[in-house]
Amino acid sequence: MGLFATLVQKISDHPVLFIFVRGILENDFRAIRSTIRRELDLGPSARTLDLGCGPGAFADLFEAGDYVGVDLNARYIDHARRTRKGAFIVSDAKHVDLPDARFDQILIFGLLHHLPDDEVRGVLSECRRLLAHGGRVLVIEDIPAVSRMNLIGHLIHQVENGEFIRPVEDYRRLYAEAGRVERELVMQSGICDYYAAVLVTA
Repeated sequence: MGLFATLVQKISDHPVLFIFVRGILENDFRAIRSTIRRELDLGPSARTLDLGCGPGAFADLFEAGDYVGVDLNARYIDHARRTRKGAFIVSDAKHVDLPDARFDQILIFGLLHHLPDDEVRGVLSECRRLLAHGGRVLVIEDIPAVSRMNLIGHLIHQVENGEFIRPVEDYRRLYAEAGRVERELVMQSGICDYYAAVLVTA
């Protein structure tokens, strides 16, 4: 397990490898991209914040609009700046140096399962500050593998650095503190299971 965990960490630290391997494991993110297309505005007038954007895997969906990607990993941001359109900022998701009400919508994919509850609350509070009136957050987060037969999914969760993979009920509880869940679904992306929620902040 130690060797496999080291390999997973090395892949995660390398933007190109990360995108390639995750693309294989998650069928090129087709289910995730479909959910983003369905739930968020991809038009030219949309102001979008991709919070925890990683290497910019979904930036191309928002090329028509005003897109800003934020991630704490400088290597990911450097890769995104070189390969994607939009603005990219190295920043902690709890304290983004951008004006109040700057965005109409926020995408959070695979960020919160790395954070304890109090830090999740901090991220959601920052989302409320950054969203314009009537704005929405689409949050897509890892949940424990639904099927016991999904052995690879269980293994990945054991060795990756997402220490706070929560059941759906725990995410709902945290989201309810920040606003209202407008829509939700449990979905599968390749070998990975996710809880997707559209959150209207209070």
